[in-house]
Amino acid sequence: MNKIELLAPAGNMNALKAAVAAGCDAVYLGLQSFSARAFAGNFSREEFQEAIRYCHIRGVRIYVTMNTLLFEEELETAFSDLDFLYENDCDALLVQDLGLLHYIRTRYPDFAVHCSTQMHIHNVEGVRFMQKQGVTRVVLARETPIEIIREACGTGMEIEVFVYGASCISYSGQCLMSEAVKHRSANRGRCAQCCRLQYFPRSGETFPEGSYILSPKDLNLIEAIPQLMETGVSSLKIEGRMKREEYVYLAVKTFREAIDAAEQGKEYKVSKQREEELKLMFNRGFSKGHMLHAETAERMNPFRPNHQGIPIGKVKEVSGERVRITLSHDLHQHDGLRILNTPNDTGFTANRIYRQGKLTASARAGETVWVECRQKPVPKAGQKVLKTTDDLLIEKTDESIRQSERTSPIQISYKAVPGEPLQLMITDDRGIQVIAMSKEAVQEARKAPITKQRLEELLSRTDKEPYRVIQMDGTVGNIFMPVSAVNEVRRQAFADLNEKRAVWNVHAGRKEYAASVPEKEYPSVRLIVDTDQPVQRPGILCIREIDGINCTRTVDEALSVPRSYTGMVMHEIGGLNGILDHCIAGMTLNCTNSYALAFLLLQKGIHGVIFSSELTNPMIRDALDAFKQRYGWIPATYRLVYGHRTVMYIKKGFSSRKSMESITDFHGKIYDLSYNESIVEIREPDVYRSDNPYCTGSYLIPDTQQEKEIEEAYEEIYGRI
Repeated sequence: MNKIELLAPAGNMNALKAAVAAGCDAVYLGLQSFSARAFAGNFSREEFQEAIRYCHIRGVRIYVTMNTLLFEEELETAFSDLDFLYENDCDALLVQDLGLLHYIRTRYPDFAVHCSTQMHIHNVEGVRFMQKQGVTRVVLARETPIEIIREACGTGMEIEVFVYGASCISYSGQCLMSEAVKHRSANRGRCAQCCRLQYFPRSGETFPEGSYILSPKDLNLIEAIPQLMETGVSSLKIEGRMKREEYVYLAVKTFREAIDAAEQGKEYKVSKQREEELKLMFNRGFSKGHMLHAETAERMNPFRPNHQGIPIGKVKEVSGERVRITLSHDLHQHDGLRILNTPNDTGFTANRIYRQGKLTASARAGETVWVECRQKPVPKAGQKVLKTTDDLLIEKTDESIRQSERTSPIQISYKAVPGEPLQLMITDDRGIQVIAMSKEAVQEARKAPITKQRLEELLSRTDKEPYRVIQMDGTVGNIFMPVSAVNEVRRQAFADLNEKRAVWNVHAGRKEYAASVPEKEYPSVRLIVDTDQPVQRPGILCIREIDGINCTRTVDEALSVPRSYTGMVMHEIGGLNGILDHCIAGMTLNCTNSYALAFLLLQKGIHGVIFSSELTNPMIRDALDAFKQRYGWIPATYRLVYGHRTVMYIKKGFSSRKSMESITDFHGKIYDLSYNESIVEIREPDVYRSDNPYCTGSYLIPDTQQEKEIEEAYEEIYGRI
């Protein structure tokens, strides 16, 4: 089995230090811009400098997430962040935007880049394509099964996979639900989590399994670690940049124990106590996800979309502002409780607990207690009670974090003889050596010499430095030296060692951006129509993703060898590794700026690009103006002008009902469903409309159920262009 990296989330400095204390090999974090977790604490530049030094000294790498789509007006700020990270020893960047990838590979050739899961790489050809772009690592889509993961690892590319934490219901990078409904782009780090809301059958009834029909359980693949290690995966990733440091610590510590056991050929089983602790930190129920082919019922939790904690009993009686509960688990003062109620749950803190008529700070499993509950709605007898936070567990975990200082082994040798400076040499586990000497020569002892034992005791003190001495040897004569002078030499040696350990990446330096994009022949296509009713007119390209007519599919797991494409609209990155002739880069490739446009047009056989529908007309104008100024010509581009976009691509669906045509949200908006082999596509409820003043051509998604409206829109668009 290969040595595998344990990668931990860090939404703030406390979480980062907790992850390091728990034994991670690397952390991923975001600066305060361009991170797919815009609502996490994230790191200022000053905090990042502190973090990189803290981690590198302790042998931990830091990867920075710049994994959002970038608009033209943001590029200069993003490039400033790149310069800062390059100069401050960042170990790698996680990137979604193809333009940012192109810029980094052109200007910073020795800066490691990881393809974020937001880039929607889910097949072997996608991995091979990114291998050619000089990428170091690919984070595969969570939907990728273990068989394809194994094949992807066989390419020689570093492969990273999620193993724990929240899951998205849609393929990442392809979810427009939040942007379409709430005007908060998931591709820009501002997801409104529409998948965690209630939905209903169009009939107005409820689903028998629950109304949170799009809400998946959290991922937990700790039992699959030996299988994953056998595939050759390079990194196991824990989700949770929005989570508190205690969650990070316990999750990382558990996976550290499991990985260490697997590397030693031992079986690891999570204890019942640890399992409950993890559930108390956060869980929506656990699933093994698509990686191990979990069925729909095992992957989804339509009952509740939020933290479930652990069951602690049922309401036996309600009297005024008190509820009586027979406990199945221990309860402590200040624990968080939730009673599963309607129309909303009743959440409260156990501030006052009564046992046998007296206030108590805690109660044991099996005991019956009264708990004060002033929150609404008022609970009812028979309702289930959950413990969602455990105050003592939080305190215990915080204490573990404080006591779990990460240390590295060092060897110390010294020479202390009269007439010469005290010489101290430290060698660490990475082979780094430092030598420190006293300013004054060691004196000959006249009365009470410093013994070898006393000198070694002084030299081995690590104080608060993150080291542990595993070996010490040296020469000592009949000497006397002030303790303060010995301490000064030791402190200087540790300071020098920290300085050397803090620097991991010595870069060759930035290059000027000097890429050119050769002018390409314009496609004859002026209008791209996604329809099952082909139109035979010049200048029109009719595509249909479900049937594979004149386009590739957005999800194509089986793509493992290069294919040939002529006159096709390319919908996913793996297809770009094929042989292309007069093709068009599709909207799902998420082109949002002039550098992304350049990247796509530099691919042989790409002659036109459909901009992301997340761009407004002024944004498109800015991107085209910048492209012309930089490369000297205006390429063939298209934009969506009409239609119901696909806002989610869901593998294997989300319900046992396989024939649903639509679902409805709480406001009565209707989302039509379509089926493409194992993929369910959800269409946005409101028609997308835009004019097209800047692009060469238009992209149209008609809805055949509204023929008159579509015909009018189609004739208007076609007549104008």
